Amino acid sequence: MPCRIIYIAFIFFLVIISDVIVFGQRPSNDRCIDSIILLEGEMENGDNSFANYDYNNQGVCGSRSDRRAVWYEINGIGKEVTVNVCTNNDKITDFGIFNTCNTQNCLGAPPQQLTATDCNGEESNTYSFLAETGESYYVHVRSDVVFEGVGSNFTIWYTEPTDEPTSTPVVSDDEPESGESPSSSSSLFYNTIFSTVVVCVVIGLSSLTTLL
Repeated sequence: MPCRIIYIAFIFFLVIISDVIVFGQRPSNDRCIDSIILLEGEMENGDNSFANYDYNNQGVCGSRSDRRAVWYEINGIGKEVTVNVCTNNDKITDFGIFNTCNTQNCLGAPPQQLTATDCNGEESNTYSFLAETGESYYVHVRSDVVFEGVGSNFTIWYTEPTDEPTSTPVVSDDEPESGESPSSSSSLFYNTIFSTVVVCVVIGLSSLTTLL
């Protein structure tokens, strides 16, 4: 009996080893629930050569949504997000955006790629959307490999618009100071002139009285 258990365990071990040798090491983000979180402006390299086929997403979120694919996550802060994907090994790479893991709730996807977007040529396949505050979005990155062969070695990142710089408005020297209106300045001017005239008249009358 112990020998049989050891034999079964050995066979199981061989199956696992053969899967790694024949099919390669599965990516850590092969499933949506294991998606890699992206940070704004930071590039992340990936490869979907040995990822599994996501048949649950077949035909629901852009081109080649049933091919080998890996997952990335974006956490929204209420800004427009632009996802960029380019290829490092001349393989066509498509992607789609999902609202939730393990569903067919597709937010959107870019047009189907007919040629690879070369990272070295500063090209990228892009898609933009509004990432609501507190919401998570899942990027499904796949290649055009059907069954066998090397998939996409790619780079993915996303950007957000920068906030407009704020500046203190310049107050013209000709403008009145804060709290002082043009009408109040004019009134002050005329009051000053009137007071001066009155003083002069009083002095003049006093002088005349003295002479008389």
